[in-house]
Formats: sequence, C-alpha cells, structure tokens
Amino acid sequence: MAQPMGLTLDDIVFDEATPEQQRIALELRAEACPNPHEFIKRERHLTQHELTRSDCRQWVLYLKGYPRQIIASCEAIRQKILVSDGTARESYGYTIRHVFTTPVWRRLGMAAYLLRYVKERMDEDSECSVFFSDSGREYYTGLGWLAYQGKQANLILLSLPQSPPLTPIDSPPQTPGEGPRPRAPSFSYRPTGRADAVTVDLLRLEDLPLLCKQDNYQLSARFRDMPSGKKTHVAFAPTYARLEWQLARAEFDAVKMTGKTITYKGAKTGNSRSWLYWAHDIPAKKLRILRIVHGVECQTKAQKVADTQVLLEAALAEAKEWGLPRVVLWNPDEDVITGCKAVGNRNTASVKVVFDQQMGGCVPSLRWKPSEPGVPVRVIEWEDNYGYCLP
Repeated sequence: MAQPMGLTLDDIVFDEATPEQQRIALELRAEACPNPHEFIKRERHLTQHELTRSDCRQWVLYLKGYPRQIIASCEAIRQKILVSDGTARESYGYTIRHVFTTPVWRRLGMAAYLLRYVKERMDEDSECSVFFSDSGREYYTGLGWLAYQGKQANLILLSLPQSPPLTPIDSPPQTPGEGPRPRAPSFSYRPTGRADAVTVDLLRLEDLPLLCKQDNYQLSARFRDMPSGKKTHVAFAPTYARLEWQLARAEFDAVKMTGKTITYKGAKTGNSRSWLYWAHDIPAKKLRILRIVHGVECQTKAQKVADTQVLLEAALAEAKEWGLPRVVLWNPDEDVITGCKAVGNRNTASVKVVFDQQMGGCVPSLRWKPSEPGVPVRVIEWEDNYGYCLP
C-alpha cells in the first residue's frame, strides 16, 4: 500500500479507542451532522442498550505521541450469526458503522489504512462483517466487502390525511389540543375474496421478546435443514437486542421531531400465525419493515400471501397515522411480492406499489473471513438480508 502523502507509517498508530478517544471521535463525527448536539445525544443514548452496551468496539488511527489527534475512526457491533456450510452452527459477525476521517486528513487513504487493520482484529473473533453504504461501492469492494444488490418494495400512500385517521371506536371525545391518542391494539380487516374478517393485533415492545425467540428458533431449524453444497449460507440472528436497538433509535428521533412516543412496533395475525416488525424512520419519512415472519403454522403459499397482505395493511394504517408517505421493505420473496401486489390491487386509489433496486440508497456489502491456505473458497449466500440487518 502506498504511504499517505504528508505522513509516514511511523507517524500513525492504530489501536482500540480509549474512552477519551471515543468521545473525541464522536464529537468529530457530529460536526458533519446538521444538528451535532442531537447526534451526540442519540449516539450516547444508544450505548445504553444491550446491543451496543457490551459488544460494540471502536478503533482509531491517531498521530504517534498525540493520542487526541484522531485521524480516522470507526465502530463495529459484534452479533450472533447463523452459518450453514454442510453443518449448521452459531458464530459471530460484525456490523461496521461510522467510518469517518477527520476532514484535514481526507483523500490520503486513511480510511482504507484503518480498515486494513480493523479487518485483522475482527477476524480474530468473527467469521464475517458487513457494511451498509450509499456511496463508495467500488471503494469498499476493493477492500474486500462485496455488494449484495437487492430489491426494495415501496408501498406509497397516494394521499395523507391532515390528521391521524384511526382512533379507537370507544374513545371519549378528545380535548382540543390534546393530540392523538393511541388507537386500539387490534382491528378487523376483510381481505379481497374472503368472506370472513381477519383480526390483526398491534405489537408493543413487551410483545417482541417471545416472538423474537420463536423467530430465531425457526431460522435455526431452517439452517439445520439446508442441504450440503458448495455455498456457505449466513444470516444475522434476528435477536430482540438487535430489534430493540433499532426501535430505540426510531423512538429517539420520533420524540425529538414530533414530540410523540411510538406505541406500536409491529403487527401479527390474530391467530399468531404470522407477524412483522416495523420501525418509524421519521427523518426519511417512511415506515421500514424490519422483518416479516411466517410461523410454522403458515404452510401454504395462499396462507403466506394472505397474511402478508393483512400485515402490510396494518403497516399502511400505522404509516398514515404518523403522516409517513411510504412503507418500505427489503428483498421481498415471491410470497411477499404477491402480498404487496394484492395490497396495491385492493387499494388502487390510495396505494401505489413500486419495486426497485435502490434499497433506499443503502447498499449492503459483506466480507467473509479468508479461508485457510488450501481450503477452497466458497460462494457466500446472505440469507434474510432484510431491514433488521441495518446498523
């Protein structure tokens, strides 16, 4: 690797960040944000949650002899992954975020130099790492992270009411200026072609741990049943800690930008056969579907399509209530695509369904730990690359 202009390798120190260096790096990143104070508050708030409380590592480059002079920094969150490469097992992978070079040191190859050493550290206790970036795809590919381009489904609301459309039927009259109350935790919906109504239950945070446990059990069973082949299959485990961290970030932004707290975190069918989790992305004005789960009782294509349809209807109702003009989900499979189309066909005057390759301008990239000498390189298949994987 060419030595950076104006520096020699002897001038640079790579190390895991001290608490003081973490603070300095955070403040430097914040300076590039529209509201540095709120960015710092949110990041510090997120460090109090399980996902980043114990398994978040931060690395820095700094000038030798001047540990407060941060050249570049990044952080990575270590999480459980599921792997199947002839045998199924649990392992660990990292999600990298906040790769940042101090402006005065940019265009000198500092980020690449940092990541070269970060890869070595991560390889010590993990098998893979992932990036999510809206730029520099070729740059990260050159460093070993291969882009996994996918599809995004967009359910676009063609009109939004001036006030939230749903309130509980039995609610007493509201006091002027009181603001909207949370609606009832369930409602009935009659899908097209069905004579019976389907009950959809809205999920609160306390409902999620048990559902996440079921979800992880099913995904583990799926990996155990994968046939042997030339591919290595990997998925990030959809743990409660991972979901709760994303929801905490959404809650922070919602309170700051709207003054309201988020009551509902997803929906499930009344028979608990299928469910989904969502996150309110207030800054981006969309409701992100983090994951759709069809339980073991949901066996047929017709059941999966019908459940997807009713759950997405619930998501659209939530988006309307928050004034969010779209619901988005990553990498829908065939049954979910059919369910999305069914929603559009049923609501032609109010919902437009669009599929594209953009994934919200956030392209996921994955790097697998290099094989030992003499071991054949395997194709890596990233399973369940859905919204819950975002850092």
